[in-house]
Formats: sequence, structure tokens, C-alpha cells
Amino acid sequence: MRGVHFTIVFLALACFMTSMGRAEPLRVALIAGNTQYANLPALARCAPSAAAARDALRAKGFEIIDRTNLGRGEFDSAIGQLARRAAASPPATVALYYCGYAVEFNNRPFLLPTSATLSRDHDVLTQGIIVKSIVDSLRRAPDGAGIVVLDLFTPPNVGLSGAGRLSEQLAPSPFAIIAANNEAGGDGPTAAALGLRDELAAGGAGVVAVSDGLYRRLTKVAVAAQLVAATQDGPFAAEDRRAAPAPAPPAAPPATPPVIAAPPPPAPPEATKAPAPPQHVMVDEERMTDQDRRQVQAVLAGIGYYSGRIDGTFGPETRAAIRRYQFEIKAEQTGRLTAEQATRLVSGMR
Repeated sequence: MRGVHFTIVFLALACFMTSMGRAEPLRVALIAGNTQYANLPALARCAPSAAAARDALRAKGFEIIDRTNLGRGEFDSAIGQLARRAAASPPATVALYYCGYAVEFNNRPFLLPTSATLSRDHDVLTQGIIVKSIVDSLRRAPDGAGIVVLDLFTPPNVGLSGAGRLSEQLAPSPFAIIAANNEAGGDGPTAAALGLRDELAAGGAGVVAVSDGLYRRLTKVAVAAQLVAATQDGPFAAEDRRAAPAPAPPAAPPATPPVIAAPPPPAPPEATKAPAPPQHVMVDEERMTDQDRRQVQAVLAGIGYYSGRIDGTFGPETRAAIRRYQFEIKAEQTGRLTAEQATRLVSGMR
């Protein structure tokens, strides 16, 4: 009997260890609700909206990173924490919900930290957080997929509006991006927060179903919204991970006599490919010519980072544009271009 008892204990332990090895893939979400701004009216609706999104994602088994009233550095830190958490446990399903102010500049959407002060339109280049950089950070997680919900309000009297044209700015990725533009006023959770809650509560749907369903809900209630669809799905609940039954193998075709195919015609000679245009190699700032500096300013203006004169003088506005570019390519934000960074900029490599 002792041998039987030992065998039962051993089998139970083996089953437990096996189940531990089959742990569910990570689901992690960042909830960022900005309600109190230093130089803009308070957004009372963002508190209940963030709570609705947080509770709905937690009910789906998401690990929650909950942040409120984020300044610029705090915002960058929270995005970095989310990206690192997802990258450490691939494959992860990631969700980001943001409620707060946003503006567009040259059709590029920027989220506003609570510390933002927009005295001039182009101040957003140094004080805002471009949506593209957030999505690029999340895409670095191996095999990750997820959804980014931007619940946006337009600041009053800043001369900027809207969320830009997301589909023109964001490359296809495993992340669905939804931006909803809210009107000022009202109280309680926004339509986007309630729609996300209801879509998640509807069942164990994946990223594609949740994002498509949320977008349909917003358009039905006449909320201006944009959707950049995900290129692949990701599960929002454990039941989504159940493997589908394997299809039955196809029946073998009836035997037929062998057919001797005619020899293929000779392949035409391969066309000579035109050589790739040479990359324009730049030098560091100290050795740049006036033409080089004007070219740098023109490229920065073309990508929406610079709105000053193309005069070859690297003043404060040019330095701010260079720092924005360095932030996007994850380089130290010195405001001064190295030769490698200048070459990468003018060659269109970002």
C-alpha cells in the first residue's frame, strides 16, 4: 500500500509541474488617464473612463499598470515599462488605454502630457508625445499583439485640432489602433471607454474582434473615430487559446498513369538590375556646409518636425526638431546630429 500511495503522490506532483509549464501567456495593460493639466482645463471624464477600461481589462486577466496625470518623463517611463514587461514574456497580448488631450501637427497626432505648455503651434514637437513612437515601442515585443485605444480631447484655443490621419502615419503592425475624438463637456465615462468595456464583456474575443466591434460602436453613436486594423490577432481571454481541431487529411486522389511532361522552354536571360542609388553620406555638424544644413532643415520640415526658415542656421527651433528626431530613433536627445544620424535622416531611414 505504501508503494501505491507513493505512486499517487508522484503522479499528482508530475501533473502539477506539467500544468505550471503550460502557464498562460502574459496579458498586460497600461491605463493612462490625464485629468489635471498644468495649463489646460481639467478633464473630469477621464477618471471614470480610465476606471471603466481598467476594470474591464482586469476582468479579462490583464496585469494592470495604472497611471494618472502623467508628465512628459512619467509618460515615457510608463510606455517603457509596458514595452519591457511585454518583451520579457513573449508572446504577450498588450493593451494601452489613454484618456487626455491630443493635438495634430502636420497631420501627425501627439498626446499631451499634463505638463505641456503650447505657446506656439510647433511647441508640440518638443512637449508632445508622437503616437507613432508609442506604437513603435510596443512593436518591439517579440510575437506581441494588442490594441491601443486613444480617447482624445482637443485643447481649447491652441490652434491645433484632431488626431491627424493615423493610417498615413502608422505602418501595418500586430496592434490595432483606435482614436476617438470627444466633444468638450458632458460627464461620466466616454463612449470609447464604455464601448471597450462592453466589447470585452461580450465574450472571449481576440484583438481584431474587439477593435472592430469598438469602432462600429463609436460610429453608431456618431463619435468621430479612426481605426488602424491589426495585421494579426491576439487573444483577450484564456478561452481564445484553445487549439482548433486539426482538419481531416484530404482523400488520396485516384491513381492515374504517369504523364511525361515536355521539357520547359529555356529561361530568358535575367535582366540586369539597375544599381541602387548611392546613399548620401553626411558629416557631423562642425563640418557641414551651408547646403548640408539647409538639407537637414528641409528634411526635418518635410517630416513635420520643423516649421522655421530653411536658412542653414541651427537655432533653437532646429535644435528642438533634431531632439524630436533623436527621440523617435531612440538616440540621446542632444539636439546635435552626429554624422551617422544626419546620414540616416537625409536618407529617409527612421
